[in-house]
Amino acid sequence: YYGDMEGQYPSSLGALTVGGKYLSGLPMAKSPNYHGDTSLELDAVSESEAVSPGRWLYNNTAGNANFGTMGVNCSHTDTKGTNWSSY
Repeated sequence: YYGDMEGQYPSSLGALTVGGKYLSGLPMAKSPNYHGDTSLELDAVSESEAVSPGRWLYNNTAGNANFGTMGVNCSHTDTKGTNWSSY
């Protein structure tokens, strides 16, 4: 998407599913052992910096240093004490 749109991230995740070119649908958020799988209907996806635990986060805040990034909001740690969702 980023390359096709000449360096622009989508303003919403719904743009990634239009016509099935990039995604046929949004996958479930999985945070094993900590939260239940979270269904990603488009109206349930948080697209702000404040998101409930165990849910996807897509940062679409223009001007934010993390604009265009996506992750799972979970602060639980693995057996080594590292946030499991950081990469």
